[in-house]
Amino acid sequence: MIKEIREQPEAFRKILTVTRQRIRTIAQVAWKSKHPETHYLIGCGSSFYAAMIPAFHYEYSLGLNAVALPSSEFVWFAPKPNSASSVLVAMSRSGRTSETVEATRKAQKTGVPTVAITSDRESTMGQECDYCVDMGIPTDKSVIMTKTFTGSALCSLLLGIEFAKARGINIPGNLEDDLKRLPDDAAKVIHTVEEQAKKIADASSEMIRFIYLGSGANYATCLEGALKLRETSYAASEAYHSMEFRHGPFAELQKGIEVFGIVPKGKAVPQQLTLLKEISATGATVVPISDAPEIFDSFKNSIRMPESPSSEFNALLYMIPMQIFAYYYAVKKGRNPDQPRNLTRYVTTEIKA
Repeated sequence: MIKEIREQPEAFRKILTVTRQRIRTIAQVAWKSKHPETHYLIGCGSSFYAAMIPAFHYEYSLGLNAVALPSSEFVWFAPKPNSASSVLVAMSRSGRTSETVEATRKAQKTGVPTVAITSDRESTMGQECDYCVDMGIPTDKSVIMTKTFTGSALCSLLLGIEFAKARGINIPGNLEDDLKRLPDDAAKVIHTVEEQAKKIADASSEMIRFIYLGSGANYATCLEGALKLRETSYAASEAYHSMEFRHGPFAELQKGIEVFGIVPKGKAVPQQLTLLKEISATGATVVPISDAPEIFDSFKNSIRMPESPSSEFNALLYMIPMQIFAYYYAVKKGRNPDQPRNLTRYVTTEIKA
């Protein structure tokens, strides 16, 4: 797991220089064939959380209509009959997850074009979908998704950029600059935060529960961060939208609970800083993950991210310290993060509409 976490900068580089060519072709052909108005992004478990990241950017950065759904929800409820033209982007590391395979089959029956994003083009999805984006990076050997999580999210983001270009939408100039910097930024993050995250993990062995708070695309990374911790160490963990946390969950705070606050530099910092101070006053332990100086000034026990210009894609970068923390915490607890109990690489339980 830790080896594959450290391989993410090179995975980003390969996706951006090699896989992107295939993505560009697929987007152009799919656009011409259907002119989709709605973009469904689906997956299960980590792949669903990976789908949430590009769905946010489709809507708020690219101006595309997008819906992220668990694959089973698409099987049971979407798309509606006679709905606007749409495309299904199905994300699965193995390409064999039963709910996602069934969702792609339902889409094809209703005339919705399907794009598979997977690390195995010979898989069921890779063979059956109308188009297949093979990430072009070696799949994770660990049961736990790390580089294929961020890799599939990046592939889907690139697909959205190409869909937007095909529609004639003007892409912000900083977006391409951020993409070019992404591999180097990821390498800088790993170099900067690994030892910090390990120290936090070593100091957290007596915690009884973990909470992750984030907003925007980083809400999805918080869901994935909490899942990574549950999968690898079996610790009680959960995630919330930052500003939603006061609306009920705040009541559970006490000593022995550790709260990770994902706070990238930006307009939301003052409000999130106030929230983290309120949480700290309850006796809970607060660990911000941030590149904002005002956060460091208030919380010495932080994971300090390097200042990064890749603001459009900071969710991919902020995922890394959460993966590293989960790894070192699991090892500290004597768990095997590569082979968690009760888990397999993909689920094959049959599901039908």
